[in-house]
Amino acid sequence: MAPLHIMHYHNSKIEEENDWILFETHLEEAKRMGVDAISVDVWWGLVEEQNNQFDWSYYIRVFDMIISKDLDIIPIMSFHSFDPGKNAGFRAPIPDWVWELISKESGFKIRDLKYNSEDVSKNGSHKFSDEYVSLWADKWAFIQYQEFLNEFVNRFDNYLKYFQEINISLGPTGELRYPSYNGHDGGRHPNRGRLQCFSIPAQEHYFSWLQNSKPENNLFEREFIKSSDLKYKLKSEDYLNDPDIESLFEWYNSALMEHGNGMLKIALNEIPESIPIGFKIPGIHWKIKDPKMPRISEMTCGLINSESLNGQIAYSNSLKKVIKDLPLERLILHFTCIDQTNSLPSNDLDEGYSRPENLVMEVSSAASELGLKIKGENSLTNNLYKKSAWLKIKEVLSYKKLSGVTIMRLQDITKHNSLGNEQYKELIKNFGHN
Repeated sequence: MAPLHIMHYHNSKIEEENDWILFETHLEEAKRMGVDAISVDVWWGLVEEQNNQFDWSYYIRVFDMIISKDLDIIPIMSFHSFDPGKNAGFRAPIPDWVWELISKESGFKIRDLKYNSEDVSKNGSHKFSDEYVSLWADKWAFIQYQEFLNEFVNRFDNYLKYFQEINISLGPTGELRYPSYNGHDGGRHPNRGRLQCFSIPAQEHYFSWLQNSKPENNLFEREFIKSSDLKYKLKSEDYLNDPDIESLFEWYNSALMEHGNGMLKIALNEIPESIPIGFKIPGIHWKIKDPKMPRISEMTCGLINSESLNGQIAYSNSLKKVIKDLPLERLILHFTCIDQTNSLPSNDLDEGYSRPENLVMEVSSAASELGLKIKGENSLTNNLYKKSAWLKIKEVLSYKKLSGVTIMRLQDITKHNSLGNEQYKELIKNFGHN
């Protein structure tokens, strides 16, 4: 993958140009190593800062430089935000006009268009995330995503032959999930995470779903679950036997998967048939073997529900909803954490009962079962400075269930990282024919 952004808002043009020179050097080296394509985040917040006013100049320069090195491009249509904090040089927030427009069209307050966490502030209001427009605003947001994709395809019509695939951002950090552990509330890794459905439109959607899906339960006549009750019920495995919680997770998961399905339909309609469409799910590998709360973190981020604790079955059920009525031959699933190893029993408590190796096998097996292509991705940049991570990547590739590998940052396999450089070359030598 290319850097998040090449120009990090330096104090001088010379510094900016030095970044471009370094990027070009990395591209040349990548080509010599056997890299065939460079992923590039196309930030919605940078291109369309004002409604219907598009500035593609940065991406023209990036794409032209990649093409000049005889490399393909994998644009990532990044509808999510990137905001590491006030002191960081690069930010790509969701444009203000998006929130204002959807608020006006929907009648909801801006904060209700965001994911509202189960955690509350001192004033009693639910904490919220700015990372992605809530899926419960899809009715209005889908129009904006479609218009942006249409504009992108038209502007880069002459570049389409260089696009190996186009990835579609489906949630925070571009992944199909809720922002359950992103730090705007108390849901930080490796705890169970936090449910993000405490906005007014989310609750309205829940009761509508209950009425249609479970009319016999009369649950829709009740009040939405309180944060305090939720926290109490999620302290032990009792939540697996609670019908109210079971219904909540079923709806929560199905809403997210339907969002993914809808986004992919837009992409398939707007992007030429010759170009595959990629989408990404995260590797939520902690809490998998928690004796009190098995797989709870995957549930709070929406990837699975409580109907099965068998990972392959759970992911197969979820992916079926995402790919429903879609042409599988055009879809590629991207999945992270292929560089990580299971926590040892002695470290289970500290590492959150983490089982990334198990998860990779479960997800890849589920994808294979459904006839869905899958590519792997490393999740930790610093891991690529360890030989053990590269051994794990090679081990995963030996299963022959992956159709490719994405390295998170280009500089992690260039001469900047001699081990990464050496190991990647070996990877290409041994698996490049697959």
